[in-house]
Amino acid sequence: MSATGGKNALLSLVLLLLVPACKPEKPVEIRKPEEPTVIIKPRNPVLTLEQRAELAIAPELIGKIELSAGAEAEPFFVIEVFPSENLKGEKGFEQQKLAGFSVRTKNSDELIRSYRAGLRVKGLLIFKSHRGYGSLPDIVSVVRGNNSYDILKIQRTEAASYNLDTSAIIAWLKEQQKISSFVITGAGPDWVEAKFIRQPETLNEFAARIYAFAPDVRGDGPQTAGKLAERIRKTNGFYLVWD
Repeated sequence: MSATGGKNALLSLVLLLLVPACKPEKPVEIRKPEEPTVIIKPRNPVLTLEQRAELAIAPELIGKIELSAGAEAEPFFVIEVFPSENLKGEKGFEQQKLAGFSVRTKNSDELIRSYRAGLRVKGLLIFKSHRGYGSLPDIVSVVRGNNSYDILKIQRTEAASYNLDTSAIIAWLKEQQKISSFVITGAGPDWVEAKFIRQPETLNEFAARIYAFAPDVRGDGPQTAGKLAERIRKTNGFYLVWD
């Protein structure tokens, strides 16, 4: 190869290497920062002035309970069923009715204990209407009623899986009052909570009665009557639940 040919070959090689370098670069894409996810929690409904007037409960009393709970009062509704028949042959209809007020608190037991007796003489009942299971506040409600069994009627507590309606559950509770003394402190659609004034003499026997009447208690707690009896003794109360 001549000197001229060698120079030409070298020049061609250099040009080949420079061609890619001379290509226009792609524009750098600037990523926009991701928009933060905003979760808006719905605000709990507050008891209005009209609702407070409708309940006819002393404003000072509502205010004291709000202060003790550290939360504003909310309306508490019940479902009323009215027997009727329309043109379609449908019988009965349901309607919400304002029955009281509620507050959210993580000190539900203390709140109920502090106000129960004073409200009782005024014809009012205070009870836990919803459980927060520790992670969320419980809901404590105040309604009009004659005795603590009215709480189950208001909440329409039943155990459909065991063919137990509200009246059957109340009948069982009244039977247990013969061997002890207690008040209902909470109830929901499928659960009841109570505190003793006087405990049964034989707690193991009482625990066995609970397992027989509400077998699903085992799923939420102690698996033996002995352990359940110990929990009853320590908490001075008992709990019924049906899945």
